[in-house]
Amino acid sequence: MTGTENRGDALSAAKAHRGATHDTDEQSAAKNGTEERVAAALSGLLGGGPVDRNVPFRVLGLTSLLGTRLRVRLEREFGRPVPAAALTEHYTVTALARHLDGTGRTEPRPPARIGAPTAVDRRVAVIGMAARFPGAPDIDAFWRNLRAGVCSVGEPLSDVDSFDAAFFGVSPREAERTDPAHRLLLETCYHALEDGGCPDPDDGTRIGVFAGSGMNLYGPQPPYFLRADATGDPLDAVAELIGGQGDFLATRVAYHLGLTGPAVTVQSACSTSLVAVHLAVQALLTGDADLALAGAAAVRRTPVPDGPPDPEYILSPSGVVRAFDAAADGTVGGDGVAAVLLKPLERALADGDTVHAVILGSAVTNDGRAKAGFTAPSVGGHAAAARHALARAGAEPHTIGYLEAHGTGTAVGDPIEFRALTEALTAGPGPTGRTGLGSVKPSVGHLDTCAGMAGLIKTVLMLRHGELVPTVNTTVPDPRLAWADSPFFPVTEQAPWPPGPGPRRAGVSSLGFGGTNAHVVLEQPPTPAVAGASGREVLVPLAAPDQASLRRRAEQLRDWLRGHDDVPAGDVARRLHAGPPRSAARLAVSGRTSREVADALDAALAAPRRDEPQHSEGPVAFGPAAFAFRGQGAGAVDFEALRDEPVFRSVVEPFGEVLDRPQAAQVVFQVALAGLWESAGVRPGSVVGHSLGELAALCTAGALPLAEAVRFALVREELTRSTATGRMLAISAPVAVALDAAAATGADLAAHNAPTSHTLSGPDALMDRAESWLDRHRVPHRRLPMTTAYHSHLMEPVLDRLAEHARDLDWHPLRVPWASAADEKCLPAGTVPEADCLVRQVRYPVLFDPALRTLRAAGTRDFVEIAPTPVLRDFGRRVLPDSAWYLWGPSGLAALYRRGAPLDWAALNGPGPRAPLPGHPFARRRFPW
Repeated sequence: MTGTENRGDALSAAKAHRGATHDTDEQSAAKNGTEERVAAALSGLLGGGPVDRNVPFRVLGLTSLLGTRLRVRLEREFGRPVPAAALTEHYTVTALARHLDGTGRTEPRPPARIGAPTAVDRRVAVIGMAARFPGAPDIDAFWRNLRAGVCSVGEPLSDVDSFDAAFFGVSPREAERTDPAHRLLLETCYHALEDGGCPDPDDGTRIGVFAGSGMNLYGPQPPYFLRADATGDPLDAVAELIGGQGDFLATRVAYHLGLTGPAVTVQSACSTSLVAVHLAVQALLTGDADLALAGAAAVRRTPVPDGPPDPEYILSPSGVVRAFDAAADGTVGGDGVAAVLLKPLERALADGDTVHAVILGSAVTNDGRAKAGFTAPSVGGHAAAARHALARAGAEPHTIGYLEAHGTGTAVGDPIEFRALTEALTAGPGPTGRTGLGSVKPSVGHLDTCAGMAGLIKTVLMLRHGELVPTVNTTVPDPRLAWADSPFFPVTEQAPWPPGPGPRRAGVSSLGFGGTNAHVVLEQPPTPAVAGASGREVLVPLAAPDQASLRRRAEQLRDWLRGHDDVPAGDVARRLHAGPPRSAARLAVSGRTSREVADALDAALAAPRRDEPQHSEGPVAFGPAAFAFRGQGAGAVDFEALRDEPVFRSVVEPFGEVLDRPQAAQVVFQVALAGLWESAGVRPGSVVGHSLGELAALCTAGALPLAEAVRFALVREELTRSTATGRMLAISAPVAVALDAAAATGADLAAHNAPTSHTLSGPDALMDRAESWLDRHRVPHRRLPMTTAYHSHLMEPVLDRLAEHARDLDWHPLRVPWASAADEKCLPAGTVPEADCLVRQVRYPVLFDPALRTLRAAGTRDFVEIAPTPVLRDFGRRVLPDSAWYLWGPSGLAALYRRGAPLDWAALNGPGPRAPLPGHPFARRRFPW
């Protein structure tokens, strides 16, 4: 091929680039035009102001009636029907505009895994916990108070009227209409999911919600929706109702957290939360859910009774709860909100979850009519619940080392409960054990529907830490109780859990007005495997709905790590592998120790925000990345640097005998590194290669098996080295100058890499002439370290034999599009490439610049360079200034995560325990009630 022919081809390519760019601009304008029209129609319905194009319609205030009007306007505007479902499936201005343009896709939800109707192993793990109790804003503070015997009865929950509405995508108006109990339970359930390692569950993971809200037991007050300001608008009235009714408590949590398992509101008075635990356990055992949240929220302003105390009422005139004590005179109410995350134990252990405790069995009964009155407790009903739970747990009564009683401190309730529990634990022919008896109510008060949850969490903590904590205010055991004839002793001091022949076990009881009794049998968690510190650098991700929230989270984590630098960095990374829903802001840092991670967070917080690819409408969403493979001129590859990566090693080891052959080694290395990227969750949306890199690109795209590509690489290397000696020159000049140099000297244009980066190739004599020409015209240039003149006419003697070998390869359809750097074409997935493509790319110029523009025209902005050091990235940024390029390693993975790439954190950070980190720091603002 002559220099003139080269010039004509390159000029034609340049025109094609300009046309492709122009087409892309027109398409972008069309999309933006559609978005403008949708935004204008919506704005007209909402009062004429600007609308946020990425905020859901309902948050903007679009009611069902206004939605119908919007559809009518859009049908007139676009002249075609707009289905009603379009506004629910594509529920933002941007999404709806893409749908109307035909470019938006609704990704099909993965089919839910249908669980088995019964479970062989019926044990259930508690893998996540979160709570706010009087005197304790979180679980850690609660445990400190319990150990110290702190009494927090009467202390109100702080900031109960505050809520981080923006974090959950809730509008201020909706937040005002929502009962504080519902708002606090939503935050608490999110923290429980965080603690369990799944704040943003996969669509295929079914997480159920079983929860209840408080009743007005300690002083009548109207429901929240009746206390709201009435406007007379029926829609407002419905909104107020939904915001305050308990019917919508569990479903609100499921909606805002994206949970797809059963969402059921539970109401059985004081036993509500423990009944919720029982129902959650059953949902797991029957296969209705993969995980389940159980919780309750009792949030109200408990009134102080006026006048002299009523001896017939359950409230304590002294204001002190003394369960099972001689001075007991009644109970005291309190507020609380708590949730636990449950998962089948077998699955939890397989997934490496942190198990706080194990639920062996649970049962729920009702007293029926066999009692003094509707609100009275019953020995028979309570004892039956405990016996049934023990039977389901397969636990002998004497193995129960501690029993957390309902323990209200009332004159009627405590004796009846004591007798019922004695009956349950002494029934049967087995030996009588020695069981500690206690209650959490003297510590925090009677938390109404959340009472059972407080007792459950207290007991879980005792089992986990192997420690009994005192029942506050119990100093003289109640003489009315038959202690000597029972298995019980009052737990009045902090002490180690008494050793026994088997694992630590405990029971938790909760009783409700009206007679619904619940009992749960717990066991200490299995001893976790101790993972030694690997010393491996790990990537620690953080995510939040916005930058301000992300910064708070980063600062919180940094400060926590400063005080817990003995926690392995891998444990921290595994705890944070998933972010919240709507994680628009992301950050990832790396380190080998917690101290290094804290330092990296410090540096990230001090650094200016990194610029991501932008266009005129704002930040560009991450799209499937193109994998870019470099050619043989990039130098030797270092297999040792990645030898500890199992995925990489498994690809390389079968080809150990050919790794001393440069071209074969280059192909094997790049295909193995591409596999490593894919194992981390980054899969190519397309591929592009530079010279020899096209062979690796075709392998990764599925067109060639690696063994076939290696076979061809060996032949390619042998044949190309048999050609006449030549040289290659890299020059820094516009394409017109490169073409002039080729035409004037007879050299071949070997590569068009970027607007001012090109390569000339040819025999030594012509390359001497080319260097002289370039020197005279003061064109910067340098010799490349090779003696084979690839992509020049010196390759022509071997082309026929290369073609024979290429046709003999085992070709397959492409799995992803391939942008050919030999002819500028982008072959779609499903196409079988022609064998001659491997011949053309040896002889003709590498049109890398045009290939990148072809991908850009198809919407690609993100490129993964399959190499340990950058070469193609420098070309790519000059060709496409708005592109983003990534290299393997912590910084490249962190940048991809920040852009929104769905990384496989389990593959990146491996199995192991998760650190008990503090929950997300909500930015609460007041919504008074």
